[in-house]
Amino acid sequence: MKTNFSLLSIHKRLMTALVVIAFIFLALFGRLIFVQLINGKKYSVRAVNQWTRDLPLEAQRGTIYDRNGVPLAVCQTTYNVYVRPNAVKDASYVAKVLSNVLDISFDKAYTLSSTKGVSEALVKMQASEEEMTKIIEANAQGVYFSQNIERYYPYGNLLTQVLGYLSIDNQGQSGLELYYDKYLKGINGQALTEGDLIGRELDDNIVQYLPSIDGNSLYTTIDVNLQVALENVLDVIMEEQKAKGATGILMNPNNGEILAMSNKPSFDLNNVPRDDLSTMLEQSKNKSIVDVYEPGSTFKILTIASALEENITTENERFYDPGYRVVDGERIKCWRTIGHGSQTLVEGLCNSCNSVFMDLALRLGKDKFYEYLEKFGINSTTNIDFMGESSGILMPKSQVKNVDLARIGFGHAVAVTMVGLLSSVSTVINGGNSITPNFVNSIVSPNGQTISLKNHTSKKVISESTSERVRAMLSQAVNKQDIRSFVAGYDIGGKTGTAQKYENGVIASGKYVSSFIGIYPADKPEYILLIAVDEPSAGAYYGSLVAAPYGKMFFEQMFKLLNIAPQDLEEDLAKLEKNIVVPNVVGMGLANAIAEIVGSNLQYEIQGEGQTVLNQLLPAGSKTYKDDIVLLIT
Repeated sequence: MKTNFSLLSIHKRLMTALVVIAFIFLALFGRLIFVQLINGKKYSVRAVNQWTRDLPLEAQRGTIYDRNGVPLAVCQTTYNVYVRPNAVKDASYVAKVLSNVLDISFDKAYTLSSTKGVSEALVKMQASEEEMTKIIEANAQGVYFSQNIERYYPYGNLLTQVLGYLSIDNQGQSGLELYYDKYLKGINGQALTEGDLIGRELDDNIVQYLPSIDGNSLYTTIDVNLQVALENVLDVIMEEQKAKGATGILMNPNNGEILAMSNKPSFDLNNVPRDDLSTMLEQSKNKSIVDVYEPGSTFKILTIASALEENITTENERFYDPGYRVVDGERIKCWRTIGHGSQTLVEGLCNSCNSVFMDLALRLGKDKFYEYLEKFGINSTTNIDFMGESSGILMPKSQVKNVDLARIGFGHAVAVTMVGLLSSVSTVINGGNSITPNFVNSIVSPNGQTISLKNHTSKKVISESTSERVRAMLSQAVNKQDIRSFVAGYDIGGKTGTAQKYENGVIASGKYVSSFIGIYPADKPEYILLIAVDEPSAGAYYGSLVAAPYGKMFFEQMFKLLNIAPQDLEEDLAKLEKNIVVPNVVGMGLANAIAEIVGSNLQYEIQGEGQTVLNQLLPAGSKTYKDDIVLLIT
């Protein structure tokens, strides 16, 4: 059958075809605009990812130095070795090179080098520069390297809790490594190489480098020589006192610079016990900053400073101690249950008489005493540059009764961190100015520029006159016979403390923290030291017997390290001749034993509530100094 087409029908068909073609063209043009202009950058990035292979160039973490430029935490460069099977021309040869240089099996190396469909395989992590050089010299095609930065601590277990450690991917996890991580870590770079569709490196490949930016370095306030000396003393404490733990802090009381700080036990920072999580967490915790404790008699320094500043007592005022005070109907004992009798304020501090400090706290009253404690920062943090600092704990003032106030006066019913207490005592003895403890002096960029740190503000808390009076009393508290006897020839001031520990809100029987705070020189201190012994179990627990001797040991080492010469040494040594023979009082009644000790020109402390002496420290027959202390265990 014959079909006839009119001109009109042909025209319609042509128009339809043109419209369809125009629509297709517009659609393609729109898609081109969408791909090229709108999503061009995104697809360019995808394309680069497809035809390039990238290897990370890890930034070198900044070095941590002590105050004298001694490295405490440094970086070692190692290399991760990769193989790209598609770029390997002779798998057998490459496997032979890798097995010989990297000490891996030939079969493993061959499998990694010849397995198709794998773009890249890791052969070994943390290979040495020497190993990398041997592989490059062997011209093992298809083998690539990425730089890896490994942290190394030259002193091992020194400053474990202060420096802290890193995670597997070099991120700070504790200590200064964590607090200053953003300054130390730097910015990683990349090395880019071009490859074909299946990953083979192109012959005219152009390697592009995005260089890494190294981290900044920290110059700390730590003196590594003093740190070594302090940690050696703490090790001796752990051994001799059979203690659960020991802490030491040395600080400049005028500006808060931490010169040395340590907690024992600890671990080697180059061998973090990651497979023993409880040990790692416990021994990496900086307890002197994170944990609070009841300070005991070292807290009396703050009480006496507050009382002198308020003019409610003087050095020569006399107090009578029968061995207790009754407050709110409750009998609160002095540590010396038979009492100290009549004594001056200075003698009360030297005797560490609880009754004297109960009187002072009650005279101050709740409002005034709390005002001073808040000025000393007892209920707040010190703002030290360290993660996890705890604030001190004071009872809410509205809930405090006189019996609570009396206990606070001699360092009970209050909790502080060790660094917080040391900061408060520094305020008392430095002329009355508050300070902020700190670990870092400066941050220096790779190009040598110093990054400014936040300035610490200070406020006046007590007068210079009160500060001077307290310093003089602290000198008398540790020195015998009105001479420099704590360390012969050196004017050291100090105060000991003994506090019971609490567990689950109640006093833990037989568990104590023994402590000593020392200052040097006593007339104008440049150093303040805290030694604390956690749960000593070698027989004694009083701070005067358990902590103070190790404070003396450290000061002796410090003077040698810093070449500080003694004053009037021969005169002091002559007066300190060991010419007193310790009498044997074991088995005696307490009253007779005390008479025997005092009659021998010695002092005594009592451990226990009984009336018969079961043991004594110092041993009978040994020679010692006049006015030395004998512990009577009843």
